[in-house]
Amino acid sequence: MGVMAQFDGRKAFLRQGAWMSADHALEKRLNEATETWIRETGGPPLSDSDPERTVANTMTARLGGKVLIHQPGDPHESRRVYFERRQMRLY
Repeated sequence: MGVMAQFDGRKAFLRQGAWMSADHALEKRLNEATETWIRETGGPPLSDSDPERTVANTMTARLGGKVLIHQPGDPHESRRVYFERRQMRLY
């Protein structure tokens, strides 16, 4: 389902691999940091039962936030989303 996190008093939601926030600068920063992390590390392991929680925990640790609410979604759908994002892009 998704994760709600807080960064410096501003909230952001992670759902299906994308961060959303009323603060557009925070949203952009989170999405860019997530993409960078996925490129550097491959993102959540393929065997991860809850990749969105892993992403949220990583981003809150890196950017000084905290997870407020976590509602697990369909693990197969979450794995698919992150599997697609970790594929190499050929331009």
